[in-house]
Amino acid sequence: MRRPIVLAVLAVTGSLTIAAVSIAAEKERPAGPIKDRYELMKGIGKNAKIIGDAMKAGNTEGVATAAAQIQTAAAKALPLFPPNSIDPSSRAKPNIWTDWSKFESDMKDLEARAGELGDAVKSGGDVAAASQRMFDNCKRCHDQFRAPEKK
Repeated sequence: MRRPIVLAVLAVTGSLTIAAVSIAAEKERPAGPIKDRYELMKGIGKNAKIIGDAMKAGNTEGVATAAAQIQTAAAKALPLFPPNSIDPSSRAKPNIWTDWSKFESDMKDLEARAGELGDAVKSGGDVAAASQRMFDNCKRCHDQFRAPEKK
């Protein structure tokens, strides 16, 4: 009878530890554009997951809404990268600012690709192809301008 209680306590303790580490990581980001862009990109990631999960399930429900939210967020992203806004808590690579025109182009392309995805859903177009173009854009930008996650 004791074993289930011990396991439950360990599970709760583990969950609280993970939550505490996540909260601590959140507090490490300085207020202002670095924290703001982190939140914005986190939102893009959540919406990308919605789209990816829907595509895997063969269901477009929620895809147009998630794509519209990505499109809106992408339109707001560039001002959140003022010159040399580098911090150890950020995965933004310094080459964002040395190759600004490419970064700017990638962000505008994300905005456009997300819009195209939403349009494809609404018009009954090729949602899978539009989704793939948007995700290819994400990967290209991440590969060039985002450092790997620290473990």
